[in-house]
Amino acid sequence: MCCATWVAALAFFARGALAGKKKPLFEWDDHYVMLNDRPRNDFYRRALARVVPKCGKECSVLDVGAGSGLLSMMAAHLGAPQVVALEANPDLAALATKTIARNQDQNFPSSNVTVVAQLSSKVMVEQMPFGRQADILVTETFGTMLLGEGAINFVPDARDRLLKPGGIVVPQGGCQYVTLVEVPAISAWASPGMSGGFNLSRFARLQDTMYWKATMGASKVPITRLSERICVLEIDLRTSTKESVPENKTFRVRAARSGTVHAALFDWDVWADESREDIMSSAPGSRDFAGDVAWGWLMQLVEEAGPDWRATNQGHPATLAVTEGEELEIGVEFIARGISMHTRVRRASPVSSESVTEAYPRVGSPERMRGVNRGDMIEGNEYYLPMAGDTERHKFYEAAVNDAIKQNSSGSPAPTVLDVSSSAGVPSLVAAKHHGLRTVTLTQRTEFAKVLRQVAEDNGVNELVEAYAADPRDFIESLMPEGEKADIVVIDPPGTPMVGLSPFAVLPTIRKKLLKENGTVTPARACLQVGLVSSEDMADMFSVQGKSAHGVWEEINLHVWNEEARKQKVLERLVPYTKWFGKHSTMEHRWLSQPQCIFEVDFNEYGRVAAKEEDSYTRPLSIAADGDAHAIVAQWEVGATMEQNSPMLRRESDYFGRSLTWPTYVQAIAAPGTDAGIINPVSVKAGEEWELQVTVLQGTAKVTGAAGPEFTLRLGGSSEGWKEKAETAGSVEL
Repeated sequence: MCCATWVAALAFFARGALAGKKKPLFEWDDHYVMLNDRPRNDFYRRALARVVPKCGKECSVLDVGAGSGLLSMMAAHLGAPQVVALEANPDLAALATKTIARNQDQNFPSSNVTVVAQLSSKVMVEQMPFGRQADILVTETFGTMLLGEGAINFVPDARDRLLKPGGIVVPQGGCQYVTLVEVPAISAWASPGMSGGFNLSRFARLQDTMYWKATMGASKVPITRLSERICVLEIDLRTSTKESVPENKTFRVRAARSGTVHAALFDWDVWADESREDIMSSAPGSRDFAGDVAWGWLMQLVEEAGPDWRATNQGHPATLAVTEGEELEIGVEFIARGISMHTRVRRASPVSSESVTEAYPRVGSPERMRGVNRGDMIEGNEYYLPMAGDTERHKFYEAAVNDAIKQNSSGSPAPTVLDVSSSAGVPSLVAAKHHGLRTVTLTQRTEFAKVLRQVAEDNGVNELVEAYAADPRDFIESLMPEGEKADIVVIDPPGTPMVGLSPFAVLPTIRKKLLKENGTVTPARACLQVGLVSSEDMADMFSVQGKSAHGVWEEINLHVWNEEARKQKVLERLVPYTKWFGKHSTMEHRWLSQPQCIFEVDFNEYGRVAAKEEDSYTRPLSIAADGDAHAIVAQWEVGATMEQNSPMLRRESDYFGRSLTWPTYVQAIAAPGTDAGIINPVSVKAGEEWELQVTVLQGTAKVTGAAGPEFTLRLGGSSEGWKEKAETAGSVEL
């Protein structure tokens, strides 16, 4: 056995636990990745180093949207005697104040850095140092879209009122780019076609080609550029205002190669000064892992537009196939003064100029999107379409349903099926088309139910398949076929809180109201697998790493952020990662112990009798490779039956859409006995066996009120030179 003992709590969130609530201040995908974005930090360091030393003895710098205060501290260290950091979020402002105080004596003893917890629009010149305007304005208020954080709304005001005439703005300007791209991985889930003999093409009606954009970055998804990278909106932060942004523009390009336009890729550049030689870019491949998570880039689905800019196929989006050299026109609409954009693409009209810049007529959204609830379209594009295109998932559910029908123990010669999974109605299609059984499919969204009914018609089973938009806990027996309870119920895998229904939440009600006493639940079993993972990239998601020492960037001490991570229990919360983990992500990681099952559930028995309220047991974790363990990682897998050789469905898949809908749960760990500001990983060696102590709380023993078991995992052992230590953590939810 090896190493000291401490507790790592795994927080499993039920459906809805993350929805509709304000994100915690210190969340894995926000401030830590920004602070660990080395190219970003280096860019601002270089840009400020060009102007601050030349600014003079009374130079003052205004940092708009200061966040952590990092840019303010850079300016002070480079010699600015007066720095004002404006940060409207009072929690961030307080943390910036603490961080600045920590660095004052060592890094800028002769500079005065003042944090003002206020919107820049509320700050008066009289509040500035010496009651005068600043010499330099610096800002990093860019989103995944260049103007996505609204910089065009407040930077001009701060520039015009709080910066002296002719003052320096860092960065000086930037440009939003659009590129037409072919991305088969996106097309595979955005446009489901045939799967296992079933026609699922109607699901493409859920495509939102107007407003929805997939946030990419840190992704290995192959992208083929079919056009040049076009600057569609250039901003000069010295002079531009929101009135500088047009309503829309048209641009002409030539197809760089033959292919199918699946999406428009949005990324941007900003330049430090008017020379435009020093560029910070969000383009794919330009950033480190943390930067790709913090900013990334956007993909907007594209369908072919006709000569009048309207969709060519109002009932079904049509992709645009192009040939090399073909002329195309891209129409770009700027939403809310460039905070967002959407594009339309059509074959070019016969005009002599190769560059078309005039505005295009206003056109509405495709008819299929009119009158549709926006929430339906958002969830359809983020979750339901990726699952509709998951052929491997469909094959698994087909096997699970076939086995459940074969093993049906209800005694009914024609069992009925209730499908409450998010599997695009495939379980119902299998039961109806292959077995002639009557089925009911329940989904959470009205538009999904409409499409499910159309899919049933396309496959010739509309007389056997009924589809409703309803929560199974609110459904009634009389709406089932023949007004009787179902013989078989099909459920979602556990551990997918991003979409779908937790089987732990719905099974008790279904078993009581909608499933016969001896009915069958499929898939039959699930297993929670746990292992240790080494990943510096992962550590950038929950702590400040620094170049040479943890918690330090160059000369600036950011230990306060790591201390705050511990204080706010970031290291005791299991975070669901989707696209940031696995074979489709650029996150470098190694499993130091192979994932092993530490909790198994039989869904045909779950809820029949009261579960043991508290159960504790120990599992060994055999270390397979030397390394530094940064996290405990948990993943669910499901089995069609209770047999060990039954078909299995797991998180890992060659299909990109699986990574969007099936989370990996990551719990940061840190070696005990170290300073709170330094979050060191835990060193392990191949051949060691660590002890994983598992406590499962159910029933009245649970701490939270959500459905499902709660887990506490304790990783323990002993090692020479380490004192025994335990840090307790509260129970957490599955």
